Amino acid sequence: MDVYNIIAIGGTGMRCAESLVHLCAMGMFDDTQVNLLALDTDCKNGNFERLQKLVKNYQSITADRDGVASDTLFSAKINYFEFSPDYGRGTTFDTASNYSDAKSAVHDAEGVKWRESELADLFLTKKMRGMDLQHGYRAQTQMGSMLMYHAVIEEAYKAKVGKTKDSGLAKFVENLMNNPGSKVFLFGSIFGGTGASSIPILPRALQRAAQILSRNGEGDVLSKNLFGTVMLTNYFSFDSPKNQGDVVATSDKFALNSQAALFFYHNDKTVRHTYKRLYLIGRDKPRNVTKTADQSLTGGAGQCNQEDYIELLAASAAYDFFKAAKQHQQKSLFGPEGETFYRTLSSDETDSLTFEAFFGEDKDKFAEKCGIMMASAFLYGPQNFAENRRRHETFKSLTKEDVDNLRKFFRAFYDLERLEENPGSGWIKQMQESAADMGYQGFLFHPDVYTTNPRSAADYKYNAKLFPEGSRFKYEVSIVSNAFSKFKDEFGKQDKVQGMQNTVSNLLKRTYTTFHDLYGF
Repeated sequence: MDVYNIIAIGGTGMRCAESLVHLCAMGMFDDTQVNLLALDTDCKNGNFERLQKLVKNYQSITADRDGVASDTLFSAKINYFEFSPDYGRGTTFDTASNYSDAKSAVHDAEGVKWRESELADLFLTKKMRGMDLQHGYRAQTQMGSMLMYHAVIEEAYKAKVGKTKDSGLAKFVENLMNNPGSKVFLFGSIFGGTGASSIPILPRALQRAAQILSRNGEGDVLSKNLFGTVMLTNYFSFDSPKNQGDVVATSDKFALNSQAALFFYHNDKTVRHTYKRLYLIGRDKPRNVTKTADQSLTGGAGQCNQEDYIELLAASAAYDFFKAAKQHQQKSLFGPEGETFYRTLSSDETDSLTFEAFFGEDKDKFAEKCGIMMASAFLYGPQNFAENRRRHETFKSLTKEDVDNLRKFFRAFYDLERLEENPGSGWIKQMQESAADMGYQGFLFHPDVYTTNPRSAADYKYNAKLFPEGSRFKYEVSIVSNAFSKFKDEFGKQDKVQGMQNTVSNLLKRTYTTFHDLYGF
């Protein structure tokens, strides 16, 4: 079993982590345990809460399976941790850092008087020091890096003396301490607030936290584990928020922020020696994620941006890092300094984003796994296959809750029902929409898939029209049989899956195997 560790930071990090969870659901991480730490200063952020719900939904589907699996849907086991600094409403840099005490502390060194607060005064204006931290660092990385470092240290001290019960951060750090050789990958932007503030300093902060939490102060997570990260440059823009305070992050500065950050990453020795691989991902034309200024918010539950194909690319970078880290154990791929990988997207002759664009040499694996997941979205959504199985003896123990959990996740993947309760487009549809916004004519699957409406979804011919024209992946049905009937026939011919006695696991395993055979993977 492989064990991979993910740290998702800020809004961008949360959306990248969502893509990774969907990759886990489609089976891209067979026989793998994923330890996911969600870290955000804005604990009520919409993307933070959406990730929480998605992971909880995933865990409900795999809860009655012991450990990991392979060649099935939801094959990875996900352990979830989270950490958010204690920034209540009205918390500012001044209150969080005890600025007033530092202001009054006067020292005399060789006849020169100085205050402890003067270093902060060099980098922070009065407005910056007074802004509400509840919605994050608002692109003020010179302040955010210091605050995040000390927030991690403070959490470690609290966990050490028992003031913080069930600390997700402490558990994550202790897991790294107890398992040397762990692979750790960080998601976050380098142009915004929380992610840009945290990526350069977080490994060092975790190292200090490990020393605090260990018995003899000898905890080590830095030299004994492998770290990688993705550097997401300015890939989206938004209208300037209104009435959100004196200090706000404005997307017109993101390109400059990215340039400054890349200069820092290239020259800083600490960063170069900490991260074994840094993946640089972005695009020359940002995608606007808001339509009007009234929709643009600095944070909170209302800030819940849609998914973007760039975030899937970031998740594929994590996949590549973990693959390389595994090979490193035999081939020593990593040197003393980290390498930077630049990623560009190539489209096919129809100007479409293909499976190869995201996973390169593993394109067939991605086509298979994502294709089965996509077909299952039709199967478990509008065709209500899980409820259909409850009428059969083999699946009589399948509960309504089991059916609801499956349906809920597949709606999060691709909502083909658009029910009145929480209507939405789903992850894969949001990906396709982002590609279309940037001028691509196609995205992974047959274009008709994305135009399917709720009324026609149950009858959609996903046997022949799931993959693009000319694809070798499709299964044939007779004139008197539709795709759903053919699937049920083949599904019913399988013997009971050995070693998969749990009803949900059995259902998913047989679903995966049936589609695998029908499509000819």
